[in-house]
Amino acid sequence: MKKNWKLVLSNSNLKTLFSADFRRYLQVTKREILDQLSGQKSKFVKRQIMTLEKQQDFREQIKIVQAVKKTNYFENKKHNLATAIAQIENILIQPGEIFSFWYLVGEPNIKNGYREGRAIVNNQLKSDIGGGLCQLSGLIYYLILKAGLIPLERHPHSQDIYTEETRFAPLGSDATVVYGYKDLRFQNTLSVPICFRFYLLEEEITGFLCSSETLLEFKIEFRVEAQQGLKKND
Repeated sequence: MKKNWKLVLSNSNLKTLFSADFRRYLQVTKREILDQLSGQKSKFVKRQIMTLEKQQDFREQIKIVQAVKKTNYFENKKHNLATAIAQIENILIQPGEIFSFWYLVGEPNIKNGYREGRAIVNNQLKSDIGGGLCQLSGLIYYLILKAGLIPLERHPHSQDIYTEETRFAPLGSDATVVYGYKDLRFQNTLSVPICFRFYLLEEEITGFLCSSETLLEFKIEFRVEAQQGLKKND
């Protein structure tokens, strides 16, 4: 009698059978296939920096300033931010095109110039190559919200590691990115082309959303609401 066998791999199975690098490779491959099938990849913004002459036409309009807090990996974080910024700023985003953080930035590894930094890995605060990039993705998320753009993909952090004294952005304005697993994506649904521009100082980062046309800026408020627990029956 012929029997049909089915192999089901859960997340725990994958962690047991394959290394972290191979699991990431599988996730990246899966995403690429899905992006091809959905038609999103053909709309991805390409990494082509505008000429200096064209950059001058794009005025810095919507602005957000954030502190870069000092941590054990402070210098490494700033290095990682600068490395990723070089892949994103002054890239033309035409109407209808899709911005993908990881498609532009690429894999955050040593080969691509990234250093060890602070990151949340498996719900634990650890060091990881490329740590600190979530401040940049969060800043981009905040900027697009102020322009009235809605993300196609955005993930909050699995936990809040900041106090009110150490927080550099409003609670709820974060956007975590994990290569192969979690991306920040949005489509330019405006009628005009846009681009990002950043200024990284010693303990501060300023982000701008730029355009050759005037952009509307919306006021964004983040509210924290306490959730009531379920009443326990006696």
